[in-house]
Amino acid sequence: MASFTPQQQEAISTLDRNVSVSAGAGSGKTRVLVERFLKILQERKATAQEILAITFTRKAAREMRERVQKGILDRLGAAAEPEEKAYWQEQLQLADRAPITTIDSFCSQVLRENPVEAGLDPNFAVKEEYQIRAFREETAQAFVQKEIQQQDGDLAALLDLYPADRLARILVALIDDLPEILALPGGLAAPYEVSLGGEEAGKIEAEGALDALLESRDLAGPKSRAKLDALADQREAIHQWIAAGEYSKASAALKPVSATGKIKDLVKEAKEALARLETLSLDGAGAEQARHWENLLGRFRQALLDAAESREIYSFGYLSGRAVELLEKRPNVLFRYKSRFRYLMVDEFQDTNEEQKRLVYLLSGGSSRSLQGRNLFVVGDAKQSIYRFRGADVSVFRQVRDAIGETGGDNIVMDDNFRSAPEIIEACNTLFDDLLGTDSRSDVTAQPLHPHQPSSRKPVFAVLKKGECTLEECQQAEGRYVAQAIRQLREDTGLPYGQMAILLPAIHLSRQYEEALTALGIKSQVSDGKGFYERQEVVDWISLLTFLLNPRKDWALAGFLRSPYAGISDRQLTDLLKPWPELSLWESLRQSLEEPFVTLSRKLEALHRTALFQSLPELMDDFQEAFAVEPTLLAQRGGREKLANFRKLRALGVKGAMEEGDTARDFLDRLNLMRRLSARESAANQEADPEAVQIMTIHKSKGLEFPAVFLPDLSKKNHNDTLGIQFLPGQGFGVRVPDAQGNLLETSVYTRLKGEKARLERAEKQRQLYVAMTRAEKYLYLINVDESKEGSRPPDPDKEKWGQSLQRVFAPEGPHGDQMDWEELDVAEILENQETGQPGAGEAFVLDPAVYDRVRPVTVPRDLELSASALLEYDTCPRSFYYHYFRHMPGIDPETVGEGSHRISAIDLGTYVHRVLELLQEEPEEEALAEALEVLDRTGAEKKVFAREGRKLVEQYCASPLYQELKDLPAQAERDFALPLFQLEQGRAVFQGSVDRLVTLPDGRLGIVDYKTGHPPADGEEKQGYTRQLTIYALAAEILYPGQKVAWARLHFLQDCSSWELKDREQEEEKLKALVENLLIWDKEEQFPARKEGCQWCPYRYFCPEGTGEPPAVDR
Repeated sequence: MASFTPQQQEAISTLDRNVSVSAGAGSGKTRVLVERFLKILQERKATAQEILAITFTRKAAREMRERVQKGILDRLGAAAEPEEKAYWQEQLQLADRAPITTIDSFCSQVLRENPVEAGLDPNFAVKEEYQIRAFREETAQAFVQKEIQQQDGDLAALLDLYPADRLARILVALIDDLPEILALPGGLAAPYEVSLGGEEAGKIEAEGALDALLESRDLAGPKSRAKLDALADQREAIHQWIAAGEYSKASAALKPVSATGKIKDLVKEAKEALARLETLSLDGAGAEQARHWENLLGRFRQALLDAAESREIYSFGYLSGRAVELLEKRPNVLFRYKSRFRYLMVDEFQDTNEEQKRLVYLLSGGSSRSLQGRNLFVVGDAKQSIYRFRGADVSVFRQVRDAIGETGGDNIVMDDNFRSAPEIIEACNTLFDDLLGTDSRSDVTAQPLHPHQPSSRKPVFAVLKKGECTLEECQQAEGRYVAQAIRQLREDTGLPYGQMAILLPAIHLSRQYEEALTALGIKSQVSDGKGFYERQEVVDWISLLTFLLNPRKDWALAGFLRSPYAGISDRQLTDLLKPWPELSLWESLRQSLEEPFVTLSRKLEALHRTALFQSLPELMDDFQEAFAVEPTLLAQRGGREKLANFRKLRALGVKGAMEEGDTARDFLDRLNLMRRLSARESAANQEADPEAVQIMTIHKSKGLEFPAVFLPDLSKKNHNDTLGIQFLPGQGFGVRVPDAQGNLLETSVYTRLKGEKARLERAEKQRQLYVAMTRAEKYLYLINVDESKEGSRPPDPDKEKWGQSLQRVFAPEGPHGDQMDWEELDVAEILENQETGQPGAGEAFVLDPAVYDRVRPVTVPRDLELSASALLEYDTCPRSFYYHYFRHMPGIDPETVGEGSHRISAIDLGTYVHRVLELLQEEPEEEALAEALEVLDRTGAEKKVFAREGRKLVEQYCASPLYQELKDLPAQAERDFALPLFQLEQGRAVFQGSVDRLVTLPDGRLGIVDYKTGHPPADGEEKQGYTRQLTIYALAAEILYPGQKVAWARLHFLQDCSSWELKDREQEEEKLKALVENLLIWDKEEQFPARKEGCQWCPYRYFCPEGTGEPPAVDR
C-alpha cells in the first residue's frame, strides 16, 4: 500500500465505529475517501453496492467512481488466487452501479423507487433553475393578487408597508426558508413578546444607569459637568418619561452629554439602556406585524405546494424534503435502505444543513434525532464552508463531530498539506490564526497546516493607493497590474499561461481582467456557473431573433447590424438613416441600393420568412449558412470559445424544438427569461487552452489547484440588505415597523438578527479568502486597492475587508511583515504607464444622439397598446388575442355572408353599416347608404351584397325606438381617441378606439352608443367582452370631456334592435385594471388559454394547436 500519514491511515482503516475527518486544504481527503472504500472491499465488510458514498457534485461522484474502479482493477491485476480474482472481478462489475452519488440524486432515487408511498409519479422531472424561479415569481404574484381581491386583513396590513410588487418579491425570497420560518418555536411573534416582557427590567436598568452617571459628575470635565448638572435638573422629568414609556424624550435629554473622558463608559451604558427601551417600544407593533406575516406565509406555502403539485414543478430542495419526510414516516421504507447500506460515507460535510443531517442519521441508525448507528464516515473542512447562500450551515459539521465523539467514534484531524509551498502555508497560518481564532468551542477554528512541498517564493502583496482616482480608474489599474504581473511571471519562470488563475469574488468583475490581458496579447478563458446568456455571441443571436419576429424593433436590428456577422459600423448606420429620417431602420435598409445593405436586406428578408413559417432548427441552419457563422466567429479573438458557445446555443434550440415543440418565439421567450433571471448556465465546455489564463470565481475554484493564483478585488464590499426582513433558523423573524412619519424603524428582533447575520456573513467571507489562498501551489499574488486617507483611523476589525485585514496582519513594520513581498503603487501611476501599440487604434466614432434615440433598447416599464376590440377578442379567446396582438400573425376570417364568389366578411359588412349610421346624422338614409358604398374598394357584384345586406340592418334600426329616442339629441359620430387610461407600476396602458355615437343628454351628462351588427350577447365571455368595451369608452369619454360624467353606455344590436347597458361600472373598472396589469407582465403563449367553443370560427384555427385546422404547407 502507498504511504499515508498516520492520520490518513487511521481514517482509512477505522471501520468498526463512526469517524469524522477534519481535512485541511490539500490534505488528500479525496484519496482517503477512495482508499477507505477499497479498504472496506478488501476486508470484505461490504460489497461495492452496499457502500453509499455521497459527494457534493456530480463531477466529484464521477471522479470518485473512476478512482474506485481503477483501484479495483489494480487489485484484480495483483490477485494471485482464483477466488480472489473472482471476488475483485465481481466488485468491478458492481462498481458500475455502486451508489456513489449526490444527496439530490439519492433523494430522487428514493422517491422514484417508492412512488406509492411518496405520492409522486415515478417519472417526475426536476425542473431547470430558471423554470423554478419563474414559477415562483408567477405563483407569488398570483397569490398576492388573489389575496387583494379577497380583501384579506393580513395582506392589507402588510400592504400599508410594502407595495404589492415588492411584497411578492419578499415572498419569493423567503420560499426556501418557509419550513423553518413556520417552525419557529412559539410562532413568529414569540421573540417580540419575550422582549416586551423585559420592559420593566429595562426601565430599572436605565434608571440605574442614569443615577450612576449623575453620581459620577465630579469625574467629568468642566463642559461635561455643566451638561450633567443640567441633566440632574431634569432628573424627575426623565423619571416620569421613562415610567410613561416616552423613551425618546429621555434619550433626547441625554443626547448633549458626550461619551468622553472618565465618564465615557457610564454615558455609553446610559445611552444604550435608553436606546434598548426605545427599541422595545417598537416591538409591540413588531409582534402584530409578525402575526400577519405568519398567517400570510402559511397560506402562501400551501398555495405554493398546491401549485407545484398541479404543475409538477419540482426542485431538488423540494424533493429532498419529501424524501426525508418519507423515511421518517414510513419505517418499512427506511428499513429497506438502512439494511441495503452497510457503510455510509459523506464528503464535503461542512456544506450540509439540518435536513441533510437528519437524512444521514436516518440512513445510519434509523433515527433523525440522534446518531445511533456506527457506520458513518464524514469528511469536511469547516474553514472551507462557503455555501451559506445555498442553505449550508457550518455548525452542523460540529454537531455531527460532537455526536460521533459521544458514540465512541473517532474525530481525526488531517493537517498535512501536500499542495502549497511553505511560504504560502506560513502566510495562511498567520492570517487565519488571526481571523478565525483558536477557540475550540467555535464552529470554525484555525487549524495550522504543515507543508510538504519544496520552497518557492513569498506571496506578493500589492497595495494600490487610490488617491483621488475614481472607482472605475481603480478597477482599470487593478486589471493592468494583474495582466502585467502575469506576463512578468511567465518571463521569469516560463510557467505556461494555462497554469495561472485569476480568482474573483464575483464573475461580473472579470471583464477588466479579460480586457487588460487582451491588451497585452494574452489569451484568457472565463469559467463559471453563469454568464452564458450575456456572452456577446449569444446576445447577437437574441438581437437577430428579436428583429426577425418583430421587424419594427429598430434597436434589435441595430444590435445585429453592429455584430461581427453584419459588420456595420456606427458611421455606416448613421449614413443609412440620414436619407430617410421618417422611416424605420428596417425600412431604410430595404430602401438602400448600396452594398452591403442590399445583400443584408435580402438575407434578413429570407430569414424573416423562415422565422415565421419554418422550424427553429431550420432557422438556425439558414442563419449559419447565410452569415458564415463558423468562420466569422473563429476569426475573432477567443474564437474557439465563441464558436463553442454558439454551438451550445444551437443545441439548446434544437433540444427545445425536438422535445418541447418550441418555435422561434418560444426560444426567444426562454432566452429573455434566462437573461432576466440571471440564470446559471456556464459557457460551453471546451478543452482548456494551455496558453490561456483561467478566470473564475472563488466558489468555482473550490477543489481545484493552480501553480499560480492571483487574488484581486480584495476591497469588494458586502451586499446591503434589500429585503427588509431578517431571519435565522431557530432564532426569529425580524421586521421593521413605521414611525409617525412612515419611516421604517428596526425592532429589537430585527436588530439582533441583523447583527448575527452580519457576523455569519463576515465569517464566511473569511473562509472564502482561505479557500482562495489555498488554491495556490507555488506562486500567490494578492492585490488590494487601498482607499484609506493618510492619517485616517484604522477600520474596526469586525468590519474589515479582506485587503484591510491583510494590510493589518502583514504590515511591513509588524511581526509578520517579512512573510509577504510588499509592493506599493499609486493607481494614477499605473494608469499613466499604459502600454499602447494597439494596431488600428484611432479616434472613436460617436453615434449621433438622434440616431441613438431611434435604435437604443426598449426599457421597462413598457407601454401596452390596446383597443376595445382587442379586449373583446381577449374575452372571446385569450389565445386568439395572443396570436393577433402579441405574435402579429395573419388571420383567416371564416364568417362571411353572400353566395359563391361574391361572399363578404361579417366584419366588412359591419364597417359599412357603421359608416352609414355615422352619415345618417347629416344626410338622408338613401344618400348615406350610397355614399358609404362609393368608398368601398370592391367589385360591382360585391357592392350589391353590401347594399342588400346593409340596407336590411339600417332600415330595421332606423325604424326602431332605439334610434327614434336619440336621433334629435346633439351627438358626435365616430369620436376617436388614443388615451393612457391606466398608468401602472408595470407600465402604461394606452387605449385606442372610436365611440360610434357620443350623445349629450339634456342634463349635460353623456350617453354612449356603440353599434353591433352581430347577435346580442348571451351570458359568458362575450357579454364580459362587451362590458369591458363600454367601460373603456366611458373612461375615455370622461377624459375627453372633463367635468362631464357618463350617465349610461349602451350597445345597440342591429340584428334585432335590442339594447344592452353597462351595469356596475366601478366594479368593471377594477376588473379591467387587473386584466391590464396581467397583460403588462404576460408574454408567453401558455398564459393565454384557448377557448375551444369558437374554434371553427377562429381566424387562427389554421395555426393554433387547439384548433381544428392544419397548419398550411410552406414551399421552400
